[in-house]
Amino acid sequence: MLAFAAVALSLGLHLLLAKAVALSPQEAYYWQYARHLDLSYFDHPPLAAWTIRATTALFGDGERAVRLAAAVHGAVFALFFFLAGRRLFGGRAALLAVLAALLTPLFAMGQSIITPDAPLLSGWVAALYFTVRALDEERGPWLLAAGVAVGWAALGKYTGWLLAPQILLVLLADPRGRRLLRGPWPYLAVLVAAALFSPVVVWNARHGWASFRFQFGDRGAAMTPFSADRLGRFLGLQALAVSPVLFLALLAALVAAARRWREPGLRVCALFALPALALFTAVSPFMWVKGNWPAPAWPAALLAGSALALERWRARAVRAVAAAALGVAAAGTAYLHLAMFVPALPFPAKDDVVTGWKELAARVEEERARLPGPSFVLGCGYKPASELAYYLPGRPETYAQNAMREVGLQYDYWKSGGELLGREGLLVLDRREWRNCLRRDELCQPLEQLVPLEVRRGGVLVTTFDFWRCRYRG
Repeated sequence: MLAFAAVALSLGLHLLLAKAVALSPQEAYYWQYARHLDLSYFDHPPLAAWTIRATTALFGDGERAVRLAAAVHGAVFALFFFLAGRRLFGGRAALLAVLAALLTPLFAMGQSIITPDAPLLSGWVAALYFTVRALDEERGPWLLAAGVAVGWAALGKYTGWLLAPQILLVLLADPRGRRLLRGPWPYLAVLVAAALFSPVVVWNARHGWASFRFQFGDRGAAMTPFSADRLGRFLGLQALAVSPVLFLALLAALVAAARRWREPGLRVCALFALPALALFTAVSPFMWVKGNWPAPAWPAALLAGSALALERWRARAVRAVAAAALGVAAAGTAYLHLAMFVPALPFPAKDDVVTGWKELAARVEEERARLPGPSFVLGCGYKPASELAYYLPGRPETYAQNAMREVGLQYDYWKSGGELLGREGLLVLDRREWRNCLRRDELCQPLEQLVPLEVRRGGVLVTTFDFWRCRYRG
């Protein structure tokens, strides 16, 4: 009960604070996904958008309703995370792992910011729990539930399909699992996961396999020669996301779990963490790996670390490391939350993604009032386009840089810009993305630049928004 009380308190606090901070550009973009409901989308599978559509249909389009989608998946994550930990190592280890997750920046922020990682992680730990239960009881139908969880995770993010080979390894490494592999259940589970994922396949088939090509072709083509700097940045980002002391402790726990291979609980944790972590570490010197991509590796690492710490809890050094790990993680999480509300706190201005959007919308609305007839708003990038769609009065449809004959990601499938011919509107450019809308002089005649808007955080410049009045000629 203590674990669930802690989770409920954490989720409740995040929901209370949810309305106090503007949506991040990614959240506004996924809200746009939800507004244009579809089987899937160019950048990601649809489950985050479907969840946002459900929560906003019930509670309106406010920030709290949008972010309730993160809380829903956070609750599912916490439930299955605790149940998996209790089944593997007992209630004390499960409780310690849940408390550590709540204090870790990566998972704490995930409770309040809705991204595709939320359904990925909730499905990931559900698959862990059902796989463990199938082994414990040697009952194949639990593998069907694991198949549902794999499909759920893959509907959140393509990374969810990494679960399939990991579960196969878990079954192969355990005599109980090898007996299960002789029956039909593992293969039926794959079919169930594929059936749940089928909306993504249908969407891709209808759109020239665009998302598959983007995720698995274009990203691969972006590989560059080996860079030790990129590897170092990847490891540094992971240390910050998990918190430095806990990051080192969890790496040590995974090494110990791999060495103690014959112990079923630790072996399962190693197989649910190390393959994904090894994959992203291996590619990080050749391409930019975002800090959230390896997130699914850390829940099993937290379970293994908690179990190993409790084994030697009487040792003063173990308690000291645990206290330091959780204390530093809690301090980092608290600081991140406070920095969102207190501009005076030091925070890299270039990393501030929530400041200025409401001010931008107010300025755009002021400029729109000066335009004759039905005007349009075009954001030079999905970020300003999505934020303006959300924060402008009436939440109008906006356009992105695809109307400027540049790649607009999902906006390519919503509005082409052809209906803008001859109309006047506003172009909005965030100087952080200055390479967008480079053909504005050609596609807007006349084009009149307006006074820019500077956005500051505690006196430090975050960014500058440029504006143009544009008659679109296309």
